[in-house]
Amino acid sequence: MILASTIGQIGHPFYVLFAQVLAYCYEVVPNYAIAIGMLTLAVMVVVFPITLRGTRGMMKMQLLAPELKRLQTKYKVVPGMSVAERQDMRQRQQQEMMAVYKENNVSPAGGCLPMVMQFPIFIILYGTVRGLIHQQLVGTGKLAHLVPDPLYISHSSKIYHAIQASGGQLKSFGVNLADSVRTSGLSGTQKIPLIAMILVAILLQYIQMKQLNGRNPAAAAANPQMQQMQKFLPLIFAVIYISIPAAVNVYFIVSSLFRIGQQEVMYRRDPHIQASLAKLQARHKSDPKVVEAKEVKKTPPPTTSKNARNTPPKGTPTPSAKNQPRARGKRERRPR
Repeated sequence: MILASTIGQIGHPFYVLFAQVLAYCYEVVPNYAIAIGMLTLAVMVVVFPITLRGTRGMMKMQLLAPELKRLQTKYKVVPGMSVAERQDMRQRQQQEMMAVYKENNVSPAGGCLPMVMQFPIFIILYGTVRGLIHQQLVGTGKLAHLVPDPLYISHSSKIYHAIQASGGQLKSFGVNLADSVRTSGLSGTQKIPLIAMILVAILLQYIQMKQLNGRNPAAAAANPQMQQMQKFLPLIFAVIYISIPAAVNVYFIVSSLFRIGQQEVMYRRDPHIQASLAKLQARHKSDPKVVEAKEVKKTPPPTTSKNARNTPPKGTPTPSAKNQPRARGKRERRPR
């Protein structure tokens, strides 16, 4: 609880900022779904340079994957090494890896750090949209009831008065975006558009992953575990989509649509990504094992020593130790 309160206090100014943008969008187009979509697009456009930089870094790291794998194999810690030897191997491996990063002007965190930086932004965006359907308990005992109390939005804004006047409903295109599939009292007909939104959100996630893997099949083939996880990830999100209000699902749908278009633009228009992708595809075509960067263990050649030749065939009973002849050079005396 203390941690959640601290995070809320730190992020409160950003919630208010996003809410102001949302209120402005509603002033331009007085429709909840369109206003939420406009806010989502505005945020996605702002973080686009971060996404582009992260994608470039990820592609560069994939190009260096075989070289890094070679260094890991070269300085691999084997059982039986002393503590000092293990530390020396790890230190030398780290030094050579850093030299490779410096030589190729690549940061080890270049691919993931920009992506991680986006998470707080999207959490704030999610919280701002969810704050629209916030309600407050008024009264005590039998007189207690819930009243709409949108968070972070100015009480003088048009969207605040509209939510108050509608009793907390966010009607847009005939659908109350404050409802979810689990909202009690909804008929089957009322749940149909809510279920359709969930199916669209899941479908867009699959399209987004298929688009990414289709652009870079080499990276997809190199990580089959990630491939399996990606197949089930949208289904896991489906559980979340069922529980959250439809207003938040609008955010997920619009953000997925933007990412699909964003990936198309980056992979088609950005020269850095195109060059890296062409190298990866050429490498995968010439030698897929290099891209996968998997260490192949060599099978030792068959033994051709004299002892192997004298080995009895499979199924022949092996004489016991007592019946074994003595060592060569000493003949066993036979009784006369």
